[in-house]
Amino acid sequence: MIELMQWINYIHALFGRDILSVLIIGLAIYLTVRYRNESFPRNGFTRAFPVLVDIQVALGIIYWIFLLFVSPISTVYLGFPFILHPVLGLLAAGLAHMAVSPRMPLRQMGRWAPMASLGVMLVLVLANAFIPAWALS
Repeated sequence: MIELMQWINYIHALFGRDILSVLIIGLAIYLTVRYRNESFPRNGFTRAFPVLVDIQVALGIIYWIFLLFVSPISTVYLGFPFILHPVLGLLAAGLAHMAVSPRMPLRQMGRWAPMASLGVMLVLVLANAFIPAWALS
């Protein structure tokens, strides 16, 4: 079971923190440069932005749920700092969808919608990383 937990942690770290983060940042920069509110059609890039965030959030939630069932201190993960991880992840996914959806309020920002949502997601990620570390110290 420990080996499986290490593999899930490795996948979460590799894809969630490294590969997907770089892809999301690159795509947000691309959309900021190329995006036009009504003149920019929804293509593969605009559809990929929220999907990449969804995959990242799903990996984090899978890892969090796995820790709930496997960890000897599983009740800790339902407490204050650790419950923020899935909640803030879901908020980040919602922001990514708001950035490129034609009916959402962030779309009114035009080309800056993906970059603005990326900025807010950055704040959420930093909160996800530093609040549990602060609470444990």
